[in-house]
Amino acid sequence: MNPSIETAILALAVSQLLVPLLNGLLSRRQVKHEQAVDQVPLLVQRVESVAADVRDIKTELRVVREHDAELRLVDQRLRALEAWQGEARPQLGQVTNHVHILMGERGARQVQRAQSSGSTGSSERSGA
Repeated sequence: MNPSIETAILALAVSQLLVPLLNGLLSRRQVKHEQAVDQVPLLVQRVESVAADVRDIKTELRVVREHDAELRLVDQRLRALEAWQGEARPQLGQVTNHVHILMGERGARQVQRAQSSGSTGSSERSGA
């Protein structure tokens, strides 16, 4: 099967159209690849920046966890102190009442001594 002249002319015409079209597509593709290659250093810098930010965030999270642990410890101690105060308050009230009673008895004895000795000056000094 020999190609006819019409087939050869048609093939030549198609090749004349296709070659510039293919060259244009290839050149556009090459430009895109070159642009992508130019973007690689910028992308690397961005990735390094993101990695540095991630390291900083991890460090800050570690500090936050440490502070949270300390805060929980302080909160636990505060609750223990509040519980101790709650238990000690009634006892302190009883001790205060006893002290007031004893001070009252002491004052009453001092007044009685002062009256029995007849000295008004010493009762004024002890009362003040």
